[in-house]
Amino acid sequence: MMSTAFVLATALLLGSPKVEINVNTEEGQSLSGVHVFRLTVTSDHPVSQVEFYVGSDLRETDTSTPYEFMLDTLTEKDGALQVSFAAYTTEGESAKKALNVRIDTQLSKGADFNVNRGNELLAVSKWDEAIQAGRTALLIDSNSNPARLVMARAYLGKGVLDQAQRYAEDAIASNANFREAKELLAAINLRRAFVTFNRGENRQETLVAIQTAMKDAIEVRKQVLDEVVDSMGTPNDSNRMAYADAAIRAGRYSAAILALTPAFRSTPEDSAIANRLAYAQLRAMRLSDAAATLREHRRRTVPDAFGWMLVAILEAHQGNNNASDEAVREAVLSDAEDLGVQTGQAYLALKRRQFGVLRQLIASLARDESQRTEVQYYISIASYALTEFEPSRQAFEAAVLSEPANSDMYVQRGNEALALVAAGRLDAGENEFQVKVAKAFYEAALTARPNAPDALTALAIVNVYDKKTAEGYRFAKAAVAASPGYPAGHYVLAMVASIRESELRAAAEAIRTGATGGVLTSSQRQEMDGYLQTASAIGKEAADANRTAGELDKTYLAGRVIPTKQDANQYFLYHGRVPLLVPPK
Repeated sequence: MMSTAFVLATALLLGSPKVEINVNTEEGQSLSGVHVFRLTVTSDHPVSQVEFYVGSDLRETDTSTPYEFMLDTLTEKDGALQVSFAAYTTEGESAKKALNVRIDTQLSKGADFNVNRGNELLAVSKWDEAIQAGRTALLIDSNSNPARLVMARAYLGKGVLDQAQRYAEDAIASNANFREAKELLAAINLRRAFVTFNRGENRQETLVAIQTAMKDAIEVRKQVLDEVVDSMGTPNDSNRMAYADAAIRAGRYSAAILALTPAFRSTPEDSAIANRLAYAQLRAMRLSDAAATLREHRRRTVPDAFGWMLVAILEAHQGNNNASDEAVREAVLSDAEDLGVQTGQAYLALKRRQFGVLRQLIASLARDESQRTEVQYYISIASYALTEFEPSRQAFEAAVLSEPANSDMYVQRGNEALALVAAGRLDAGENEFQVKVAKAFYEAALTARPNAPDALTALAIVNVYDKKTAEGYRFAKAAVAASPGYPAGHYVLAMVASIRESELRAAAEAIRTGATGGVLTSSQRQEMDGYLQTASAIGKEAADANRTAGELDKTYLAGRVIPTKQDANQYFLYHGRVPLLVPPK
């Protein structure tokens, strides 16, 4: 055995190694996916180049730090493999390092295993690892559509939209009826439109692009949701609850109400039925019906957490804040973790414009349930109210990418644009553009839910700002017809009808004053009388709508005169929001 003194003496005589290579990979390590070798080279002189060998084959040369070499294990055979590295200095010095590693491509585990692994990795946003799992599955089965979807979703998560589109389109080319791939492709196109729109390049063109992308994404999603409902056939005792849940997801609240009403009449004490029925009535803004449902339910039993939250929202709409707060307490005591309870609390905070409270409520939801479209909806609104515009935009995009048929989110985005117009501080060009933006989002909302009372009401308002009163009047009438219990619809109809009456009377007056020599022809008189008769009828309609609005919302609208467009718009922005909760389960 050599003495320590001998070793030290030898080291002093020979000197320390002039070039040394260190690698981030261990001897015998198992490699899969794309493995990156990272090297550090220590030397007394500058390093001129580093070489990477697989077996005896030179694969790559690097001449500058950081020294990195990639090995795609899918191009190698499973089992033992030797890799080596050589470093050279400007003075002709060199060093080599060899490693014996093992290649484990996961090919032997089959396509399904790798697809499932890819989906697990997607769930935790490990995009690159998911791509490797998808590539492995495709190497095993080049026609695997589930593997193509893994690839498309992973590239979408990374923001590499061209690659995401390629794999989604490959899946559709393989199966033209592949709904999941169509939904994904629509989401990819929507993300691309968002990117273009946010860059601010040629805003008129990008607005058209984003409007088209939203419409396409919504229509694909609606087709999928509607097919689920329609495939169930006529609701009966065996499928009633599943049918109602599917109809609620599709925004077909009237269908859910029709399916649930007979069951509620026979078993009003059943919380699962009562909650779904009242929720569908609330979303349809049939507030008196929802209140009647919950009264009958409470007469038979004690509501659960979700039921109490619905009570709280209905009491708030009646201006009974104390009763609302008491119902919230009951809901929280019953189940504070229920998502319907938490999003209901967020809605009430928003209705009362308590944005600090809203921020606190959504903080925990954002940590645990950020994938929910309803959660992103409230994050977007709270962020915008606190002038955090970039987080608001990101949350909006997350909300509609999660659920393209979220009509409420489109209405909110349109409201933000219309609020800029209503503030009256924009120049003419910007004012015109923001009206177009608002209209684009409101139309998207209507595509998502064709009878949405808030979307119809919003389109009535924005058309008035766009000086298209006749079109606004048509939308206001549609809003009232879609939801007779929606106060904002009646209030806006009163405003639009009043303006329309004035326009018709002005048209009649123009005929009278334009008559030659002050004498009207028979056709002129007939036309003028037609305008005046229509104006009188519409004027009465305005008064009736205003009175109905006051009856429906005694807290804010009772006793008010017919509103101006500013009055109607302000009420709609503050009080016209349809309650959005995570549906009951």
